[in-house]
Amino acid sequence: MALFQSLAETLRALMVGDKVKITLRPETGRLFPLEGRILLKDEASGNFSLQTESGAIQIRAGDVLSITRLER
Repeated sequence: MALFQSLAETLRALMVGDKVKITLRPETGRLFPLEGRILLKDEASGNFSLQTESGAIQIRAGDVLSITRLER
């Protein structure tokens, strides 16, 4: 439970424009970490959009295994 609370707090602390590296649950079909910038963020649900080299991707907060803020 503490792990999920920590992840939720991290997602809330991130801002639009932050560069991040994200690992998603294997069930999403994305098996490699993604890097990009946060485009949009829904504070209520924790869901957000990530701009990657290949385009924008919608990310559900529940699919995130790990997230790291990268240097700008």
